[in-house]
Amino acid sequence: MKNIFIGSALVVAASAGAFAQDSESVWSLDGYVALATDYRDRGLTLSDRDPSYYGSLSLSHEKGWFFGVDAARIDDQRGGDVRTEFFAGYQIDAGDFIYTLSAEVDAIHGNGSQYYPEFKASIARDFGLAYISSGFSVAPDGRWNTPDVDSYYSYVDLEVPVPTMPELTLITHVGYDIRDGRSDLWDWSAGLSIFVNDFELTLTFEDNSLDNRLSNGQFIVGTKFYF
Repeated sequence: MKNIFIGSALVVAASAGAFAQDSESVWSLDGYVALATDYRDRGLTLSDRDPSYYGSLSLSHEKGWFFGVDAARIDDQRGGDVRTEFFAGYQIDAGDFIYTLSAEVDAIHGNGSQYYPEFKASIARDFGLAYISSGFSVAPDGRWNTPDVDSYYSYVDLEVPVPTMPELTLITHVGYDIRDGRSDLWDWSAGLSIFVNDFELTLTFEDNSLDNRLSNGQFIVGTKFYF
């Protein structure tokens, strides 16, 4: 199963790369590969607090359209060992503000596959001294940790460059998930990010308001290579 999805991701990458080269003036291909000491989603571990590798590919048009795929090696302790997210959307750069609308299909693969569509909207602005983004999403069929439970998620992210050290950034996140029929979920994180050429190194602490084996807070060290 893992080889099937890794092979599919390679096919997507090759096809997207060829398409981007044929339409070099209007399309761009971007992505990253990453490794972290824990892989988390909204403060909940999806790798059983073990190291994980993951990556992303996206194809963007100069008019604002984009689509792509994320993939991660996971261990959800319920038979899931691969997570994928196929996404598509439209971004509007209105000068001071950036607006984004998108839809995605989040999936967990292992002993079978489960799919969870989600619809998102966000707004972001760079104030110079800080970059702020906020968004809202709806998952009508639930998510990997709460299938068949409606999810309404809102969040705010804040990034503040460290004065006199532009390569170093303070990164913070706060989110709130309203889960119909289940306990609502707060999640938060704070840490530092440092860029060295095309590499990003991060040290963050991530936690949430639940009290179970998936939710205990943890320091996470990660690295990404962007291409």
